[in-house]
Amino acid sequence: MVLIVDESYQLGTFRDNEDSLRRLKSQAGIALDLEFENLRHAGLAQGQRVLDVGCGPGIITTQIALRTLPCRLLALDCNETSIKETRAQLSSAGVNDAQVRQCNLYDDALTEPGQYDFSYARMVFQHLSDPLSALRNIHRSLAIGGRLCICDIDDRWFGAAPQPPELQSFLARVARAQAARGGDRHVGSKLANYLEETGYSDIRCSMLLVSTSLIGATAFCDLVFGYKMEVIPQAELEQAQREMAAIKESIESPGGWAGIGVFFVSGEKQ
Repeated sequence: MVLIVDESYQLGTFRDNEDSLRRLKSQAGIALDLEFENLRHAGLAQGQRVLDVGCGPGIITTQIALRTLPCRLLALDCNETSIKETRAQLSSAGVNDAQVRQCNLYDDALTEPGQYDFSYARMVFQHLSDPLSALRNIHRSLAIGGRLCICDIDDRWFGAAPQPPELQSFLARVARAQAARGGDRHVGSKLANYLEETGYSDIRCSMLLVSTSLIGATAFCDLVFGYKMEVIPQAELEQAQREMAAIKESIESPGGWAGIGVFFVSGEKQ
């Protein structure tokens, strides 16, 4: 069987891969305490068997290890660079008993069936062309009563005040570009239905508002615009850069504000 490799996010394929990796690490370090509050609400607890799917550079994997002391921890990612970074992060934090493995979420043999109490997918599903197949494979890996939590975005929950006229055209441009790569900038509000469709129950939803008030205007713009520019095709790049410059100028001006809702949606395997 030939497995799909989605092109929406693959380190090593961007215009500036070093900056993409830096931004990934920075993103993972933002509002960690608030993120873990949402994870605890979703079912993350001490001493569980935890599966981190799409682990990226391993910042959150390492925090799960340090904060919850899981009895078993497996981190998966399809990208070789991400796997190397995760292993380095865990090692530097003195976490020596976690497993890290390169794996595709569309692989039916993702893990041994029924082995995990909690699974986390952070900013993964916006990049999947076949989210239902991935959800079924994660479901298979969970024990009865185990829970999956998905953290992801929906650009329809992006707001700014004052709202620059370029914002909606820029977001629409990014949504088209990411969809062409197999991704979905509007996945956040679809997650609850996806979980229900693939057999999860006790579905819980919460939201974290990441805003300029929380992290500052400069950090916010770096967080939300860097990846967006990477997916824009070359033919549209100049126009997108003009739009982004106008949006950033508005957000970073005195009295400017912007925020985006980050969805946390979880479900249980019965």
